Amino acid sequence: MVDIRELSESDLPTVRGLANRCLSRDTITDASIRRITFGDPNFSTSLTAVATEGKKTVGFMLGAKRIRSPEEVVDAQKDIGWIKLLCVSEESRRKGIASLMLRKLEEGFRSDGVASIRLCDYPGWTLFSGVDLMYEDAIAFLQARGFRKAGETVDYEIDLLDFHVPRTVSATKLDGVTVRKARIDERERFSKWAKEVFSPFWGYEVSEAFEFPQPKLWVAEEGSRVLGFSVYSALEPHWFGPIGVDAEFRKKGLGSVLLFNCLTSMREEGERLAVIPWTGHLFFYTQVPGVKRIRHYWIMEKRLE
Repeated sequence: MVDIRELSESDLPTVRGLANRCLSRDTITDASIRRITFGDPNFSTSLTAVATEGKKTVGFMLGAKRIRSPEEVVDAQKDIGWIKLLCVSEESRRKGIASLMLRKLEEGFRSDGVASIRLCDYPGWTLFSGVDLMYEDAIAFLQARGFRKAGETVDYEIDLLDFHVPRTVSATKLDGVTVRKARIDERERFSKWAKEVFSPFWGYEVSEAFEFPQPKLWVAEEGSRVLGFSVYSALEPHWFGPIGVDAEFRKKGLGSVLLFNCLTSMREEGERLAVIPWTGHLFFYTQVPGVKRIRHYWIMEKRLE
């Protein structure tokens, strides 16, 4: 008999292990699973489902609704819910377990006034931008239950052992522009700029880059004017981004300089794999030596009745 209950903190190691067994193209650490659950300021146990058979955990589904952060978008996204993670052990599939978990989350979403559910363009506290097309069972399951493709993104995966800075980048001339690492006392300045110029989500990730003795942030300035930034290893050690350049200064090579400075920092700090997640800028990232894999995701959506 299958039992569906809410997540507790003591479940995290078991859920992490289950996810790593089920998701053959991904690895999830203890820090990652905590970040997207109890580390999410919008987290609610009512939007979780842990499936057990006897004493064995065989399924997990994690939902979210923005109720606190970023506060600038809470009202605008009040009728949207997200599913951030779903997995069922291989030996327990095709028994209706995923359907039971989805039913629990849909009931929770309806009670919270949600009109549509998405997988999973939920920046800040997620691991994936959508559903990897190679997870064919997951896509088939979602399509059979009313989900449809609403968008698509890709991840670039770079082997930093094969990385170097191309001459076209190292020779870039940026007269009057200073590109440097941010100082630990500049958190408010740069997170505020990123939030105002780009989005609250990017402002949050810039702020998170200061949660280290040496900030994981490169910045570009002209005098006292901020021109751009790039983040690395802020949410996950192997993630690059976000990166942003003031509209007036684009197409001059500044973004490439920021990108390669971050990747060089990752290589110097001992990262083997760099992942550039959740992007549609296909040509910009093809200039990076060492690209080994491109992962294609569908963002999926279902309207609730």
